[in-house]
Amino acid sequence: MDQYPKWFLALNFPNIILAMVLMVFFMFGGLHPLGDVESIFWSFVLYVITQLIWVLPIILFFISIFAWGWARERLAIGCCCAGWIINMLALYIVVAS
Repeated sequence: MDQYPKWFLALNFPNIILAMVLMVFFMFGGLHPLGDVESIFWSFVLYVITQLIWVLPIILFFISIFAWGWARERLAIGCCCAGWIINMLALYIVVAS
């Protein structure tokens, strides 16, 4: 972890923690932010999209860590910021529900 600056890890760390906290609400809380439909196929598609709301910040965390290790600082910071935006959207969905 010596190759990563402390400010980058501090900026990126909440992407994992907040996503893991919000995971409980999306998996077990019965949230349906996109509504319910009658079709089994479209219900599955909406479920997958809903689960991506908390999975994407975790994926973006690892992409940003790997990108920084590959000397792609701009991509790493962009992925970190995208993870923050998705986490804030997920937090808004949980609070508004």
